[in-house]
Amino acid sequence: MNALSWFPTPHKDSLAILFDITSATVGVAVVDYRKDKPIQVLFTHRELISYGENQDAKSLGEYVGAAIKAAGAKALEGLRTQKHSGAYTVHAVVHAPWADSESQKAESVLPSEIVITKEVLQQFMAKKLPSTPIEGHIEFDHHITQIALNGYPTKNPYQKEASQIAMTTIKSSMSEILYDCIMQAFDDVFPNHEVHMDAFLFVVTQMDEFFENQDAYTVLDIGGEYSSLTIVRDTVVVSTIGISFGTEYLVRAIMDSEQSSRHTAVSQISMYLDNTCTPSQCRKIETALEVAGQEWVRAFGDACATMSKTYRIPPHTYLAVGKRYETWFKKLIEKIDFAHFTVTGKPLEAHLFALEKGTRQLFFSKGAQRDLLLSLDVLFVDK
Repeated sequence: MNALSWFPTPHKDSLAILFDITSATVGVAVVDYRKDKPIQVLFTHRELISYGENQDAKSLGEYVGAAIKAAGAKALEGLRTQKHSGAYTVHAVVHAPWADSESQKAESVLPSEIVITKEVLQQFMAKKLPSTPIEGHIEFDHHITQIALNGYPTKNPYQKEASQIAMTTIKSSMSEILYDCIMQAFDDVFPNHEVHMDAFLFVVTQMDEFFENQDAYTVLDIGGEYSSLTIVRDTVVVSTIGISFGTEYLVRAIMDSEQSSRHTAVSQISMYLDNTCTPSQCRKIETALEVAGQEWVRAFGDACATMSKTYRIPPHTYLAVGKRYETWFKKLIEKIDFAHFTVTGKPLEAHLFALEKGTRQLFFSKGAQRDLLLSLDVLFVDK
């Protein structure tokens, strides 16, 4: 976890259960953390969120809660199958649109040079970066992401003398109704367990090793029903915009064109992207995906156009999306000439997260899938 934060950080036993909550699915992983040994991912599963007709906040919370309970039951079953017992911690990473994240920065010149302590920073944060409650929302995550003393960023500010402090934090909130539904679901499956919840944007901004020393980049978090595009500069969330398009749009395009079930449509997409379908099958799937691709280009282009009115977009874009779809989105993004939206005037460069760049190696037990988002969460909890 971030060394600058004095907020409580999860204590890791040898076992942890990690949830990844997106707009369409709830992923879960059972992880064995052992010091000085590779991390062992024992079990993974993704549960589709079953949406009903009602779209009010309570109903949405109940849909997400039901998926959490189903995924949690699968995780506990996976623990029993792996014959692991004993204490475990529970962690959750929440993506947009359920979580809203923003960075705040404050700086101040002190009356005189003083020694920096935890208490000094706490007082500075309380005075300069106080929590600002929003009616109907709850702040579930708040961390310091950067501290600068006398104009120089430092990862170890304590016991240093300074006459000027600058602090950047990232905080995340969500609908109180949704939060209550999520926490009730966790309590139903894991009674007497505290749940350590973080927002995906905080998680990803703490993973410097994946961004190839870029000072500025965008993170494109592609969920099932919803995506978000975020500009990050020096770990600071500069701007975020939502996109009403996700991977389930591709699935539905195939379902509608082939009159098939969701399972069949997902299989057809996989065959097409792996180039294992017959020529006639490929032509049908390609036609349906071309229509979906045009819809994505419009939605993504509108988001970039809106964002660029205020902030020019860094050309390096990192995709957080399921492995099945990453190549499709990468090729489509780089095919579009969005140079007029970028800082450099060059087209966007789409990058895929490479797990081997993580600080520790991951090993997956038989049957556990290399789920990118869950894998990032696993590495984050280990920091």
